[in-house]
Amino acid sequence: MTLDTKNVPKLSVWSQDEARLRWDINLHTEATLADIEHIFEFVVDCCQLEITREPDQPMPDAPPDAVAPATGMAPVEPPTQPTDTVGNDKTATAQEPVASRAAAAAPAGQAATIRVSLDRVDKLMNMIGELVIKEAMLYQVIETAGFTEEPDVVTALEGIRQLAGDIQESVMSIRAQPLKLVFQRMHRILREAADATGKKVRLDTSGENTEVDKTMIERLIDPLTHMIRNSIDHGLEDAITRQRRGKPQEGTITLSAAHRSGRVQIEVSDDGGGINRDRVRQIAEDRGLISAGATLSPNEIDSLLFLPGFSSKDEVSALSGRGVGLDVVRREIMSLGGRVMIQSKEGEGTTFSIALPLTLAVLEGMLIQLRDQTMVLPITAVQETLRPTSATLHGIGKNGRVLSNRGELIPIIDLACSFGLRDAPAPLDGGVLIVVETDSNKRAALHVDGIFDQRQVVIKSLEENYGRVPGVSAATILGDGNIALIIDPEEIVLSSLSEQGRSAIAFAVNG
Repeated sequence: MTLDTKNVPKLSVWSQDEARLRWDINLHTEATLADIEHIFEFVVDCCQLEITREPDQPMPDAPPDAVAPATGMAPVEPPTQPTDTVGNDKTATAQEPVASRAAAAAPAGQAATIRVSLDRVDKLMNMIGELVIKEAMLYQVIETAGFTEEPDVVTALEGIRQLAGDIQESVMSIRAQPLKLVFQRMHRILREAADATGKKVRLDTSGENTEVDKTMIERLIDPLTHMIRNSIDHGLEDAITRQRRGKPQEGTITLSAAHRSGRVQIEVSDDGGGINRDRVRQIAEDRGLISAGATLSPNEIDSLLFLPGFSSKDEVSALSGRGVGLDVVRREIMSLGGRVMIQSKEGEGTTFSIALPLTLAVLEGMLIQLRDQTMVLPITAVQETLRPTSATLHGIGKNGRVLSNRGELIPIIDLACSFGLRDAPAPLDGGVLIVVETDSNKRAALHVDGIFDQRQVVIKSLEENYGRVPGVSAATILGDGNIALIIDPEEIVLSSLSEQGRSAIAFAVNG
């Protein structure tokens, strides 16, 4: 392997956006092309990789499906970065890459692939979003004109809506890529963190073929890196402590991914000692993050780990003590429209769960009415809708209300009150209850004034254009041109349940 540095500029004119280093690797092997490509999968997204061979030194044949991707996705052109060349002998003349020639000569019936710039795919996705908005506007015009009862008009409009949805799903499938490359990088991160801490650790992975939006893959690397380092440094005990507790000296970090309820769920778990909540609480009190003696649930104590600057280590090491904690992870995941949660059991370990949307462009939503406002509730969180009756409603505490549904008591949240549109909860004899379930498996019945429709809406970032609004994840443009806020059910439910729980405790203590 040789390093070519002739294109490296002086430090005064160096730019991190320009690739100047080149490695030439001469490989003499009997391995197939597919085997070599598999070894270099971990760098395909961060460099321009070219595999060539000497014409008189043929590479062992590889199965046809190992040469061209079988998924049918259009591979994205990698950014300009250092070039790696792997072959039986270094060649001075430019050669057509083996994979390109093999793909061109692929037998009939085998899926062919092309390279497409990610910018072009993004532009196409934005155009699909605008098509969805125009379709909603067209429906609004037809409804205003009174043509919604015309069968031909309704059939044509439904056909346009179906076609827009099919195109959107097709573009999403082009943008989707498996998490395999991200998971493979984590093995190196784990080895480095294990060497830095002197702990024996192994990484188990599952669901690496779970597909997510291409733009998310790049931005997941840093959060997952931070979480794995945190699990090794803070979660896993040293070998002596593990042996004393009857555990194997080698700790285990598990990285998994799966599609659940229309979202992507990624989990990083360890078999360490779990979160020491007494210590976390004491650190938070000492640093003035919470008041002394505050009543906090175990989940609320765990959430303190996400506060800016929170650290349980005073000394600076290779992995800890710099004042940059899990708040960075939370901020990055929230910018992707997702959320991160913690589950921990003392002595058994901790699990960090990341829930992400399938796409950052379009979602299926339920249009609801809150007084004079129209908002959007993601359909993936909705379990059922119902009209309340006096037999199914009960009071709890001073102002709390619950719904009895299939043997379960579900807390009721007045959404208009949550957003400051009402001072007091409205009577339950009007409106509709929407039962939702959050990513943390908490259920609540959201009281709304009415339901308009269910449709696809285009996601527009609210933080980039305005700022963060509690309980709101994004915004969208409706068919009449008005802006509607997209509700974040997780944040609404968790914040409301915390307030109701504290009110119930205060009522029980003070009467």
